[in-house]
Amino acid sequence: MTTPLISVIVPVYRVEEYLERCVKSILSQTYENLEVILVDDGSPDNCPALCDAAAEKDSRVRVIHKINGGVSTARNAGLAAAQGNWIGFVDPDDFVDKTYYEKMLRAAKQAGAELAVCNEVFMEEDGSLCDYQEQPLRTEVLSREEAIHRIRLTPLIQAATRLHRRDVLEGIVFPVGKNYEDAFTTPEIIEHATAVACIKEKLYHYRLHPASIMHGKVTLKNLDEIEANYRMLQCTMKYGQKDAAYLQYAVMKGYFKKIMKNLPPEDRNDPKVQQTIDLIRKAETEVRQAGADTLRNKLEAAVW
Repeated sequence: MTTPLISVIVPVYRVEEYLERCVKSILSQTYENLEVILVDDGSPDNCPALCDAAAEKDSRVRVIHKINGGVSTARNAGLAAAQGNWIGFVDPDDFVDKTYYEKMLRAAKQAGAELAVCNEVFMEEDGSLCDYQEQPLRTEVLSREEAIHRIRLTPLIQAATRLHRRDVLEGIVFPVGKNYEDAFTTPEIIEHATAVACIKEKLYHYRLHPASIMHGKVTLKNLDEIEANYRMLQCTMKYGQKDAAYLQYAVMKGYFKKIMKNLPPEDRNDPKVQQTIDLIRKAETEVRQAGADTLRNKLEAAVW
């Protein structure tokens, strides 16, 4: 088999109900020159067998079995094994439109861009459409600076709604032990690109789960989101995007307030809480010193 052009990495853990549809959506792509790397992250259910069965049916599927270490370790293992010139990520409980990779690769190549990104469909756990929907992207090509200015947009943050030319992922390591691993790595990935091709079509189908990291019980791990947003704030400041920087600061404060409201009382004196408070104060000082705390930026952040 020749080296595939696109490697699709799927971290797999406790998703036996959804995995088959996910894998089928990738293997049914109109663009066929790809490999699918299923990384079984020590899943205790039937997922390991489902992964092996998929590999037996289609030679484009490769399986990595590893001890459980979390989604970041699974993605990192997939990256280390990937052979493609372009790399995509799909979460195992989601699925993609059959034209996803054809359209993403075409958009990137036509624009001479290292990244392509599309809008997404939000689904409930049962696959029905979620009340919450958004379409923040229009079909256009963004420079690195423009992409950083819009870094807050959901499709730009999420790894699964992007197609990456391999070189922009060089040196990228998803942070082990952290939640919101996409947001931690997005700034560096975008900085490695000169252009981002955007597609207004909703080609990625994202499933919301009540018990997921994003929507489940609030714990100290949710504070990772504040740190991840600070990484994005640093990136916007580096490129002089003061309104975007203030927005990131406002988001940090808003998330912290929400997390503390729902955090169990016994966790509120944990050292990680104070560390997060210190980080928010640091961000406040930085946006003030940069002159980003203007009335206009405050008003724009208030309506985000």
